[in-house]
Amino acid sequence: MTEHKKRFVSLNLKMVAAVLAGMILACITYAACLWFTGFVTEIKYTGEEAVEKNVGEAYDSLREYINTNHVKGTDNDKLSEWLKEQGDTYLFVYDNYNNYFEAGWWNDYLSEEEDYLEGEAESMPGDYDEEMEPVTRDNFKEDVKNRIIGFEDREYYVFIDTYKEKKWQDVMGIASIVISFAVLFVTVLLCHRRMIRRIAYLSSQVQQVSDGKLDYMIRAVHNDEIGLLAESVDNMRTSIIRKHQSEKEAWNANTELITAMSHDIRTPLTSMIGYLDIIESREYENSEQLERYISSCREKAFQLKDLSDKLFQYFLVYGNKETDINPEKYDAGILFQQILTEHCAELPEHGFVTEIRYEIPERSIVADITGLRRLFDNIFSNVMKYADREETVRIYAELKEGEVCIRVINKILRDKDQAESTRIGLKTCAKICSDMKGRFSYEEQGDIFVAEVRFPVSEASEKR
Repeated sequence: MTEHKKRFVSLNLKMVAAVLAGMILACITYAACLWFTGFVTEIKYTGEEAVEKNVGEAYDSLREYINTNHVKGTDNDKLSEWLKEQGDTYLFVYDNYNNYFEAGWWNDYLSEEEDYLEGEAESMPGDYDEEMEPVTRDNFKEDVKNRIIGFEDREYYVFIDTYKEKKWQDVMGIASIVISFAVLFVTVLLCHRRMIRRIAYLSSQVQQVSDGKLDYMIRAVHNDEIGLLAESVDNMRTSIIRKHQSEKEAWNANTELITAMSHDIRTPLTSMIGYLDIIESREYENSEQLERYISSCREKAFQLKDLSDKLFQYFLVYGNKETDINPEKYDAGILFQQILTEHCAELPEHGFVTEIRYEIPERSIVADITGLRRLFDNIFSNVMKYADREETVRIYAELKEGEVCIRVINKILRDKDQAESTRIGLKTCAKICSDMKGRFSYEEQGDIFVAEVRFPVSEASEKR
């Protein structure tokens, strides 16, 4: 079951999402701060009990100030000094017909919002016109804010109001903005920090690989730019592993080849040197023996030539990874019939009996004709060298599963004097097939050797 790949989300989009989330959290934080400010204001300043307490303290302070400083109701300077000490307090002193003192935060507020508060200002105590009934002791109603206070000269009507929540609201207004921006900053910082930690973690993983731990798998957890980088680095790691494996296989193949070829070369070369020494020292008995020695030298020379050809094939397999091919489109039915007919006609000359079953229909195939000839030259050369002439060589050619499939089957000759195959020719066949997008395989089933070649037919011809 394949793992479902996550949808790609770029880092830019994630950063924008983080900023938006930070802004939303900042707005929520700001609203919470406003609610908290109002909640505290209601409890400590604007609630009924809080107003009674704060205004009562202001009246107590005013009475003490009047008694200590012998203040009259008309002493505006002294009353102004008391207001400065109180702060955020409004004081209004009047009698039945005259206003004697009015000052404090309310007047400042009215001067700034005169138009807005005009109607509200008209309803203040002492603000009346000639048609209104004068304030007297009979119609004056005392409450929390309106009281009768005795001054040095006589009693006056006094109205006091406090606005001590102003400082709290100013402080919390600034604090709310600062906290909201801090929430936005921390949100973006956490997102940025997470990206930096992912980059640092990826760097540590790459360091593990650079230290030689090629089995250390680098996983891409998130599908973004950092995830793509991690995936690319892991692909590079696997490529290095494959390269090392390929180099190891090439080294092992070199070792095997050198071991096998050294034995194969030494045997005919030693015999050839011995024959040449006999000929040079004229130790042969007659001309017939001389010709036999020369013929043996010639045979050994051809063996050495065959071994040198195998070396050339070896370097073809393990040398250039891509060989020069010129692929063209051919009719598979005609092409393979011609190639197999040529080789099947050659086998009887070497004492083989062949049986061919050819069932390839007219289908198009893309291949290199030179490569195909070299491929089947190697296959049938292997048959002539290692197949038993007493058994029939069977060749089957057919179309199977959208591919041209050719199988060559022969019995292996078990000759103790025959040199063991280095299988370089088989590796050459696999290399040629791979270059032409085909497949080559072989197997030994007891004494039976089976070589199989497969080439895909072109899609256009397959749909026909």
